[in-house]
Amino acid sequence: MRRPVALVRAVPDSFVSCVTSRPVSPPLYPDRAREQHAGYVAALEAGGFAVFGVPADESHPDCSFIEDAAVVVGRRALLTNPGHPSRRGEGRGVGAVLSGWVAVEEMEAGTLDGGDVLQAGGRVFAGLSARSDATGVAMLARFCDPIEVVPVPVRDTLHLKSGVSALDEETVLWHPAACSREVFTGLRVIEVPGADPEAANVVRLPDGSILVAAHQVVTADLVAAMGYPVRPVDVSEFARADGGLTCLSLRLRSVSVVSSTA
Repeated sequence: MRRPVALVRAVPDSFVSCVTSRPVSPPLYPDRAREQHAGYVAALEAGGFAVFGVPADESHPDCSFIEDAAVVVGRRALLTNPGHPSRRGEGRGVGAVLSGWVAVEEMEAGTLDGGDVLQAGGRVFAGLSARSDATGVAMLARFCDPIEVVPVPVRDTLHLKSGVSALDEETVLWHPAACSREVFTGLRVIEVPGADPEAANVVRLPDGSILVAAHQVVTADLVAAMGYPVRPVDVSEFARADGGLTCLSLRLRSVSVVSSTA
């Protein structure tokens, strides 16, 4: 059978020094993160992805959040220029692996994190956040042309997808902390209750099931009530590092490989 491809990146020992919005106590545990990362990979595979790994980069503590390093649209990828200075350079290792699957280009100006880029309903929504600026979004729009890119001012989340993610091609989970819901004209918007915007961060798997963080019980119940099969996975150590489910993989839905995995 043919399976779409997902790329993940191993957890470095330097994960303990991840960039976070506030001090982490107790310190981050790389070994625990690796155990959870293995569970995440297993869930991606169970949901229909063929998963390939990129080696860890000890010089970049946040490198496991591989989604920020590139944006994949169809069979092309744009290596980003992350908004935090410590993360610039992560794309080099990612680009080397991506080039085996898709045509790879590099940004020429501005800053952009892949976590600010949501593809849904035939459009690309690009967050204007603390990590992604107007020039970066303009570079993304040029890369995506003729696909429409919709700039989205981000409110109170790190990235756009920290509080918005897709359940299917026409439906998004949304938390009010992320952005205005009016930008998603033509899509079905499902509001996630509660104070934690990361409750709206899920991964749509090829088999139609939805990957949900195990600690987001309200989200799991909401998604299940809508008729989607739910796959819970423990990513609590990554959540302490301000990371969500989408951050941990680059999903190449237009690329597939033959796999014997059931």
